[in-house]
Amino acid sequence: MQQQRFIRGVVMALVACCLLLASPEGRADDDPDQRRREKAAEEAGVSRAEVSKAIDRGAQYLLKKYEGGFDATAWNSTLELVMLTLTHAGVDAQNEVYARGLKALETCKLEFTYRVAALAMVLARIDRWKYRARIAHCAQWLVDTQLQEGEWGYPRTLKTPMEVPKPVAVPAPVDGSRELVKPEDRYGAPMLKIRKKRSKHIHIKSVGDISNTQFAILGLKACLDARIEIPKSTWKAALGYIRKYQNKDGGWGYAYAGQRDNTSYGSMTCAGVCSVAICRHGLGSSKPEKHAAIRRGVAWLGKYFKVDENHGIAESRVADPLRWRFYYLYSIERVGQIVGTDTMGDKPWYPLGARYLIDQQKDDGGWWTGVEGVQWRQAGDIQTADTCFAVLFLTRSTPRLRTPVVTGGHDKKK
Repeated sequence: MQQQRFIRGVVMALVACCLLLASPEGRADDDPDQRRREKAAEEAGVSRAEVSKAIDRGAQYLLKKYEGGFDATAWNSTLELVMLTLTHAGVDAQNEVYARGLKALETCKLEFTYRVAALAMVLARIDRWKYRARIAHCAQWLVDTQLQEGEWGYPRTLKTPMEVPKPVAVPAPVDGSRELVKPEDRYGAPMLKIRKKRSKHIHIKSVGDISNTQFAILGLKACLDARIEIPKSTWKAALGYIRKYQNKDGGWGYAYAGQRDNTSYGSMTCAGVCSVAICRHGLGSSKPEKHAAIRRGVAWLGKYFKVDENHGIAESRVADPLRWRFYYLYSIERVGQIVGTDTMGDKPWYPLGARYLIDQQKDDGGWWTGVEGVQWRQAGDIQTADTCFAVLFLTRSTPRLRTPVVTGGHDKKK
């Protein structure tokens, strides 16, 4: 309970810092960044109380929806995404729904890219030292299932919207993976190295897509934050794949099986920007966000940024034009956090996004575009996903890039 109260305190501190609508006595008037953010929040008409209420209502919607439990067996299960959201929303660990979800996280099989990546993210959020062994298993799974062009997939080719992905199992690493790391020792704990393994059960010549790939990269970042060393070859291959599909205008569209959208759109451009930054970070770059590909992508986002429009997606040959609007905002949040920017172009993305989400919240506390999935309808429960994406945006959930680690030895606290 104390841990969850602490987490809730951190979340609200972040929100307060972002909105900066504290009393005059709490302001640092000599901080120009703080004054700029405060002005932006005031202009957007967002209050700290409104954000807190929206987060709480979103969490209650999810708790009520899953009071009967989670399905931890389906390839499109929302278990990990919901638990990641509830954790960021500060739900008490003693809550029955949360407790059942945590137990499911501790025992569910590692079989599908999205779920394994999200599992690493949520366990790293809850306690990356306590769950380091399981996070290491996520790292091993992601490293071993990377495909031949550096991408990730289901990981078999899906030829039709009705095809169900088949599970892929990867053994957990052995060396050092079960060593318990105490929080006070985290800066001195040795890196746990993951070595890529080959398995006859993994069809490495299968093809993947840029969406699976970006989530795999996010999962690997969570593993790195738990001092789990990912092979450089994994980062290099992923970086090469992502950069290959950047369009001439600086943005990204959807890419699958070697085919690509010729038009860029918002959420996939966010995916490209974040993926390049994380891969460069994994390779040891001290300023991963300064890469030319990232600058071009951020410039594209700044040019077309609107909170209510995933610009360019209507021209995509694959994506549903309206279905992914709240996912787009969560994508914008990831760019802001990873790249370290408060604006998209000249617009403050967080206050504007928060105002939009508060206004769009349903009476039951959830979010939904109202658009059912048309293509690839088996992707899952869109109402749950939309609600999670909205709360993850409001809590500014994406951890920033940490100081690059020095592999092969011990780090000093920085």
